[in-house]
Amino acid sequence: MLDQKFIDEVHAWIADDPDPKTAEQLQSYLTSGNEEALTQCFSGFLTFGTAGLRGALGPGPSHINRAVVGRTAAGLAIFMKRRGLRSIVIGRDARHGSDDFARDTAEIMAGAGFDVHLLPRPLPTPVLAFAVRPSCS
Repeated sequence: MLDQKFIDEVHAWIADDPDPKTAEQLQSYLTSGNEEALTQCFSGFLTFGTAGLRGALGPGPSHINRAVVGRTAAGLAIFMKRRGLRSIVIGRDARHGSDDFARDTAEIMAGAGFDVHLLPRPLPTPVLAFAVRPSCS
């Protein structure tokens, strides 16, 4: 039996999810009472590592999706602003969703006032390193 606090958390996530597909998936799990799927979707938050966000595609904070990427981009914008950084280079690979994730990140960063450089096509992840120029302080 799902407890009301958890159900409220799922409803809040659905309300904030920019992707109707993952929002509908979560709603379907709620409607059908699929506790196992919901628990898997809410078993913790993805973490940002040296290669960015990594995880299985799917709904909720435990998977990679547009909501998680958007929240991460917003947090990154705050982090960068506090350090006086003004521009960002965004790359993507050819995996499913990468184009949407890169575009969402670019929009969030531009909205936060950053000069955004979005690489023109899917490229291997290490190529991004060559687009970043260290600041000389």
